[in-house]
Amino acid sequence: MTSYIAGSPTEGHLLIIGAGLAGYHAARGARENGHTGPITILGDESLPAYDRPALSKAFLSGTVTVQDLALDDPDHPLDVTWIGGSSAVELSASPLGVHTADGTFHMADTIIIVTGAQASRLPFSGTRNPDVYVIRNVDDAMALRGCVAEGKKVAVVGGGFLALEAASTWMDRGAEVTVVAGEANPGTARLGQPVGCAIRALHEQRGVRFAEPSRAQEVETDEDSQVLRLADGTRIEADIVICAIGATPSTAWLRGSALTLEPTTGAILCDDTGFTGVPGVWAAGDCAQWASQASGIRPIGHWQEAVEQAGIVAAALTGIPPAPFQEPYFWSEQYDVKIQAAGRLAQADQVQILEGTIEGGDLLVSYLKDGEEVGILGMNRLREIKRWRKLRQIKHRAALAA
Repeated sequence: MTSYIAGSPTEGHLLIIGAGLAGYHAARGARENGHTGPITILGDESLPAYDRPALSKAFLSGTVTVQDLALDDPDHPLDVTWIGGSSAVELSASPLGVHTADGTFHMADTIIIVTGAQASRLPFSGTRNPDVYVIRNVDDAMALRGCVAEGKKVAVVGGGFLALEAASTWMDRGAEVTVVAGEANPGTARLGQPVGCAIRALHEQRGVRFAEPSRAQEVETDEDSQVLRLADGTRIEADIVICAIGATPSTAWLRGSALTLEPTTGAILCDDTGFTGVPGVWAAGDCAQWASQASGIRPIGHWQEAVEQAGIVAAALTGIPPAPFQEPYFWSEQYDVKIQAAGRLAQADQVQILEGTIEGGDLLVSYLKDGEEVGILGMNRLREIKRWRKLRQIKHRAALAA
């Protein structure tokens, strides 16, 4: 796939489909790189771009506001046109542009698709709609934040960081929390046995209960109660069910278009500049799968990944040499513990505890491949992780200069 550079890339109309993290940073990167033409950002939500990681933590607990989440600086706003509540329904390759649900056609010289992903949901049955929630956007988090927590039975479905952050927040709010996941120790498959055990211990020490590993099948309701039914036959009574079982790329509107979608996930296939193969059309963030992600070299769905991809697309569009990818990095805040990880953890064939204990919630773990360290994870080990990342950056720059 050969990257396409649009004619007059710094002067034409840049249309960004998606007003999330990647969309905001693509627009900001384009302006910083000298794009002087109009930039329009279309978003499904009425709000301009905001930061989502806090939705399952500080925002859900009520310690930050919607205004605190905003990505744009109100004192120095981006020179863009924001159009909220505008869902894309069809991509046109010639003329280049996008049709939206209100019947408008938005013509463009260049398009960046950053529509993100939609939360997966559990099916339900019974006599009423269940009290089941996801945490994908502000409206989701607002609905959940408005629920009474004290003394409520809450089932959190999922074993990823989003689920565990929600579990920690609801425990802090006084709920009785049960985690339903496919692993006895959430995170083991991705992060290794020591970390999975440490994460479970962190939650159990604060009163969280863990169901036996099984897939949640559906939520059953009657007039007075609701039950979460698991594949192994277990039934868990819950006043509130929080569903954090993953997400699928928001690309249904692109089926039948000129773009190539990954057959299983529906993600837009791109090269490592975000180019889709269709002249003038690029993609980044959770709706896209770049070549390095398809090969397993890069992670999918991380905050840092979306920001870096947006910067690379903006550079490619304006003819600026892009900054190289940084080592993958992600984090999670659960109770008073900040979990940070950096490097290529997925490639490791060995996990080694360097310091700390599983019970103490202070692990420092090394990830190795063929004896060489390729990643690191720490629980409240901010100094060590920062030092590791800095050394890796120095080594990377030295390798590029050699």
